Amino acid sequence: MEFRLGSAAFIVVLATYLFLGGMGVTDRDNRSPRDAAYNLLARGIMAGHLYADREVPAQLAQLRDPYDPVANRAFRVDPRGRLQDLSYYRGRLYLYFGVAPALLLFIPWHLLTGGWLPHWVAVVILCSGGLLVNLSLVRAVRAGVFPGSPRWMAAACTLILGLGSYAPVLLARGDMWEIPIAFNYLAVSAALRFLWEALHKPRRRAWWIALASASLGAAFASRFTVLPAAAMLAVPFLVPETRRGAINWVAAAVPLALCMGGVALYNELRFGSPVEFGTRYMLFDGQNTGRLQSFSTSYFWTNVRLELFQGVEWRGMFPFAHEPAEWLLRPNPGGVEHISGALLNAPVLWAALAVPGFLLLRRPGRGFALFAAAAGWATLSAMALLLFFCGANSRYQFEFVPGLALLASIGVMALESALPGAPGVVCRCAWLAALVVSSAFPVLYGIDRCVIDHDYYAIFFLDRGDIADAGHEVDLARMLSPGDPLARLEHGVVLGAEGRKAEALQVFQALVGDFPGDAMAQFNLANTLADLGRPDEAIGHYEEAYRLSPDNPVIRAALAVARARKR
Repeated sequence: MEFRLGSAAFIVVLATYLFLGGMGVTDRDNRSPRDAAYNLLARGIMAGHLYADREVPAQLAQLRDPYDPVANRAFRVDPRGRLQDLSYYRGRLYLYFGVAPALLLFIPWHLLTGGWLPHWVAVVILCSGGLLVNLSLVRAVRAGVFPGSPRWMAAACTLILGLGSYAPVLLARGDMWEIPIAFNYLAVSAALRFLWEALHKPRRRAWWIALASASLGAAFASRFTVLPAAAMLAVPFLVPETRRGAINWVAAAVPLALCMGGVALYNELRFGSPVEFGTRYMLFDGQNTGRLQSFSTSYFWTNVRLELFQGVEWRGMFPFAHEPAEWLLRPNPGGVEHISGALLNAPVLWAALAVPGFLLLRRPGRGFALFAAAAGWATLSAMALLLFFCGANSRYQFEFVPGLALLASIGVMALESALPGAPGVVCRCAWLAALVVSSAFPVLYGIDRCVIDHDYYAIFFLDRGDIADAGHEVDLARMLSPGDPLARLEHGVVLGAEGRKAEALQVFQALVGDFPGDAMAQFNLANTLADLGRPDEAIGHYEEAYRLSPDNPVIRAALAVARARKR
């Protein structure tokens, strides 16, 4: 029964990963995965150089300041060949994102299959791998510390680790930004798994410490922000027997040091400095990253609210959980992107607090206590770093929420073992209810992310006059959220551009009926009425659109033209 429930939960989680990954916009930016950013880096490495295997547009190289976000915008945003967040240095394009995923995933995939790994598939693989590692870890903790926990606990922990970790939100846009974070998740999870073995199998302790060190080194080569978490390697040395073995010190220091040295050499060969990762040379849509203050105490409280307690907008339109209005977010200089407070919207994470309580009350043993300290440090150090960072978005949250989910999984087992009788029943009902919310919310919010991205791409293609691609994006957005007002508006625009004015009219009339306060719905309805030779009705809707949005110059000009034609 336990195996069947756990397997069913894992299948549900994996299906969710595949669905959201496949529905994201990631690899639609390229005609082939071969041209996706990490495959460009993989191709470059296999060709014997460290820059991306892609020509720099001649017009970009001719700009007076190629890092000016206004001047380089055309090269950054084109979804068929965007350069957004790539690094441009001495006539070459580089990835500031870590090299480890290219070396350990993308190149091996190509050598084994002959094909090129799509970005979204890479994120699914990495997140699924991290989930399996954490399930193995929770199983080991359960066998060693909570042998009497209920049989269905495996399924509950699978949902906490697989969905409550915010993985669905990350997978909803699995692209080059998300790949190093997902790789970091897998590598840090593996390091914790190896530390568990090091703390419980003293005969092979040096071996397990070396594997943990190598895992953290690989994580550093993927995302250098993991460096504070590397202090978890000190945890086994709190055991006197470990400190006395010289081989243990070598095992902890050498693999991590080699990886860090490799990254320093990689940076030196690319940018002439071992500590330059390429962020100074990013093609970025905000302030020049060389002048942006990335970390500051002034960001702390804003990020606490955004990362941990920010609410979302709940509406009766599927997927129900929607990104809040931008004005509510008060973004930091680095921007805010599809954020939601993890502790508010995934309340099962609060069960992580049961772990220190269990340690104080039950004193389960030195090995478990040290492991909990390592997991807590990895989680809190990642969270603390982000709380001082200039921006906040959902992918950054995935650097610490999986750690909270791991501790929460252990926490619910601690609650089950520590609270018998009526208090235990009440507690179980509370955390199971929290688990339902915590499993559903990331999936719904991930779908909302997919809808937003498809809407954005549809607008981009419409602006370029590419009706076929715009229609494809609109169809996907409408499939995911049939009632989404922007997708419905875009659908009407696509129909009008295809000459299907009568169908467009029906779409806009229904949209205005549902959202009479939408200025652009009123405006597009007026345009369609004018095209169909119904000027009086058109003027009425132009006037309503102008009343709703008096500062919109396009609406104001269209109203003036319509009135002039009537005279």
